[in-house]
Amino acid sequence: MSMESVYLSGSTGYIPGRVNVGLFQTKNGFWMVDSGIDDEAGRKIARFVEELGVPLQRIITTHSHADHCGGNRFLKKRTGCSVAATKLEAIIIEETFLEPLLLWSAFPFAELCNKFLQAKPSTIDKVIPNKGIIDESGLEAVPLPGHYLDMIGVRTPDDVFFIADSVFSEQIIEKYAIMFVLDVGSALETLSFLEKVNAAWFVPSHAPAVQDIVPLANANRKGLLRVSEAVLECCSRPSGRDDIVQALADRFSLSMSVSEYLLNSAAISAHLSWLRKEGHISPVVTRGRLVWKKNS
Repeated sequence: MSMESVYLSGSTGYIPGRVNVGLFQTKNGFWMVDSGIDDEAGRKIARFVEELGVPLQRIITTHSHADHCGGNRFLKKRTGCSVAATKLEAIIIEETFLEPLLLWSAFPFAELCNKFLQAKPSTIDKVIPNKGIIDESGLEAVPLPGHYLDMIGVRTPDDVFFIADSVFSEQIIEKYAIMFVLDVGSALETLSFLEKVNAAWFVPSHAPAVQDIVPLANANRKGLLRVSEAVLECCSRPSGRDDIVQALADRFSLSMSVSEYLLNSAAISAHLSWLRKEGHISPVVTRGRLVWKKNS
């Protein structure tokens, strides 16, 4: 089945999917934002480009999560395109075992070595700053902190803003409840920033393109704060991270794979760090366990 694209403004569009892939066409070819999760995603993109008869020049990778960079390696080999990313994200894209390592805090065990947590590594040809014009295409990098190490959005000269995983669809929030985040405070600041941005279109990676981002930003803020409030409630009595994950799984009726458990645990850690920074909770080690207690 051939891929279909949606054009939004001028030379900018995107390929809808589980991860929306951004498109920007210049006289020299396509610049792409992200590449999907694996070789099959890359193969479909390559066929799409080949059918149009337009070369793929460069992939701008917003961040190093596997579903955003998993197609890089295939596309580089098939089309000869280059790949660009920010410095911290580039490290993980080139050494993808680091993603499950960061989640597990040690070399990952077998169940974590899957395409959802560990993309095939790909070489980064251009390390870019997280702010400013990226290259001759005129694409602009915009920092969107909170979700991962140094995630960026990409804004095109057509005033279309690809905003990566700074927001998720309301359906995803309802289904999974605990959205992955590394820094809750920065994620909330990014949502406030997006609400003030003027753009013709906003394209999240996991939601349809919209012209008004405010409702979706509000839904994501409510989702983040709902989880933080639930974590704080758990800390009314001394609770370890596993206790909190279990309590939230019960509260939101979540079933988890091993990978989902690790992602949720990391997200809960981010909420604990934020609540500690805000002065709401404190950590203490008791009987060999790190537990968190609500401050009186």
